[in-house]
Amino acid sequence: MNVEKHNIDKSKTINIIIADDHSILLEGITSLISSKYINVVANCKNGQEVLDFLKEQEVDLVISDINMPVMDGITLVKKITKLYPKTKTMMLSMYEERHIISKAIKAGTNAYISKNAGKKDILNAIEICMKGEKVTFTNQSKFTQKSIQNTDKLIKGIYLTDRERQILKLITQEESNTDISLALNISKRTVEAHKKNIILKLGATNTIGLIKIALKNKLIEI
Repeated sequence: MNVEKHNIDKSKTINIIIADDHSILLEGITSLISSKYINVVANCKNGQEVLDFLKEQEVDLVISDINMPVMDGITLVKKITKLYPKTKTMMLSMYEERHIISKAIKAGTNAYISKNAGKKDILNAIEICMKGEKVTFTNQSKFTQKSIQNTDKLIKGIYLTDRERQILKLITQEESNTDISLALNISKRTVEAHKKNIILKLGATNTIGLIKIALKNKLIEI
């Protein structure tokens, strides 16, 4: 799809940072959106790398994944909104749960786009961001900011994999990451990654909150 068809402002170049901890996705997104009018000035592996870059050079837009090491995307958006209010932000994530979208928008992001979105949708979202407007787009449906307010605690319909349920059950039994890794014969790093995904899916802020939500909503058999 030709960029010109999406009404990108051709009077100036849009400078963009892309943050994702997967090199293949970084390269793919960069290749997908780069053009005469869209310049990807940096690829970063986490939110802290983005902030370090912004100390030296501000950009027009930061496109970020949510789940990243060192500093996640939602924390990054909060910091950019506070420190660099002229810089727009876009979340590009595999998560499509409403409470996660709501959390990102409340953090201050201008756009929330599914990683399954096509080039046209991503370019349109960039255009909307640069106009100072907000947009959310996932495969499930398009949400407006108003329609997803107060959904942070919406747990119904959240899908946990069998492995995530196993780990969640062990977490509620107060097992450490090391003990869980030994019990399930997986690495401690894998346990930490699953735990982070579960916390994000359920909208918890820490392990204690995660346990409360799991027990209250009967997400595991005790």
